[in-house]
Amino acid sequence: MDTTFDPQLTQIIDSLAPRLNGIQESSDSVAFVTYQMYGIIQELITACITQTPDLFQNASEVAVVGGIMINRRKGGDFFQPLSFETRKRSSSSNPEPEAPIDLFEEAFGKRPNLREVMGSEATLERMRIQ
Repeated sequence: MDTTFDPQLTQIIDSLAPRLNGIQESSDSVAFVTYQMYGIIQELITACITQTPDLFQNASEVAVVGGIMINRRKGGDFFQPLSFETRKRSSSSNPEPEAPIDLFEEAFGKRPNLREVMGSEATLERMRIQ
């Protein structure tokens, strides 16, 4: 595949390739790749939050909801939430964010069981999705 004129595609391929281990154990390869892409985006957003030194100059808290869109033929599309966390500034003298507070189950209930589509517990652990 020629990616000469599409540097974003090159970055996606390079980020996704090592995450494809285990796809043969998955019940749905398209869903497997979708959840792997979610993991990549989750890591990028977390890096943006933790590596932006002036993030908390004008905010004391940041909330992030993450998930995937499921396109359905009938009944409209569906958003499947996979994470919901908040991060707060440590203190007014320390702009570093505190550890994230997981609000998922409080907001959405029990986490979805992705074991079948991801193929193994090891793959779920690599993604940090239970």
